Amino acid sequence: MRILILGNMANDGYSVAKELRSMGVDVDLGINESDFGMALPEWEDGNISSQVDPFNITKKDVEGVWKSPDWIRYFDFLNKVPRKKNRIGKINVRIKIMRMMREYDVIETQVPWAMYAQFSGIPYVAYDAGWIRYFPFGKGIRNKLTRRGYSKAKKIIFTNADTLPIFESQKYLDMNKIHFVPFAIDPEKYKPIDASELRSKFITSDGLLIFSPSRQSWEEKGNDKIISAYAQFVKNYPNSKFVLVDWSVDKEKSKSHAKSLGMEDNIVWINPVPKNQLIQYYNASDIVIDQAVLGGWGTSTPEAMSCGKPTMTSWAGKDKIDEPSVIKCFGEAPPALHGWHIDEIFDNLMRLAKNDEYRIELGKRCREWVIKTHHPKLVAEKHLEVLQS
Repeated sequence: MRILILGNMANDGYSVAKELRSMGVDVDLGINESDFGMALPEWEDGNISSQVDPFNITKKDVEGVWKSPDWIRYFDFLNKVPRKKNRIGKINVRIKIMRMMREYDVIETQVPWAMYAQFSGIPYVAYDAGWIRYFPFGKGIRNKLTRRGYSKAKKIIFTNADTLPIFESQKYLDMNKIHFVPFAIDPEKYKPIDASELRSKFITSDGLLIFSPSRQSWEEKGNDKIISAYAQFVKNYPNSKFVLVDWSVDKEKSKSHAKSLGMEDNIVWINPVPKNQLIQYYNASDIVIDQAVLGGWGTSTPEAMSCGKPTMTSWAGKDKIDEPSVIKCFGEAPPALHGWHIDEIFDNLMRLAKNDEYRIELGKRCREWVIKTHHPKLVAEKHLEVLQS
């Protein structure tokens, strides 16, 4: 059986394909080279400069940083070319992608390829890493085609536990064909390492370093709540530092919010960094905070956990009345700390700051849990099971 994984959201397609290849499975990975920079394998495994902007990444930025395996098939979907300037080119590339699909026995389609795979004549599995949050509620041909593409898929894999209720609410989807499979996180890559040199650039030996790798999107990440909680925390730990990533729609709002709370001197802003450097930031930190809105996680939470860091994210929802989707999907609660309300985030920070032994022990349990639930071999086997079925 020849398999095509088409798309590479959060580099999960690459991680899964790489593991399946090691298992002897005949699988290729289709990569749109004009996609968002963080969806390129070079961002995951290449030595890309920290000065590269993932929103405007070019071929020159990735030349020589990494040797691509021959099972990756690159194509240019012309994302950065206005439709009116190259209408014929955009039609031709869609024809080429359709022809590529027909070379395989089964396809696993990421964003946006379920829109096209439904017309390929090839059985396909729709892979969802959060797109379900948007297209069911929008008008227009793109959203309609995506809804149809998901309904026509033989199976659906979803990676974000918080989206389970959305899937359940879509009456045109058969829940019997929907499968939860988490992101693949390699514990041999995301592991505890010495990052003392990086740490020393931000803080003294007796200080506490907190890191949040999430983009600045108040609606989806709750950065405003996290900054507010840290403003309370810094009154108790004035020699602490908080490293935030300077990207996405609300970055200026986050900076203004920090300034209004009078603790901008305790916050350090960095550019988005490729994964090999991101691992350094995880390891340089004492505490990692992902987000404070969603009832699940993407890759940042398990990456930080795999590095042995005590990690906080909003995995149990706002009020924790119903059984959290994370527990429904994984079958158990994770050791990551839950923080949705500002007071919850503050209390967790204080508890972690006061007890070094607790912080270290929690970090160990976080790593063990990710190895148990997100290991690439386990995840790849689940993908293969769905694809073979």
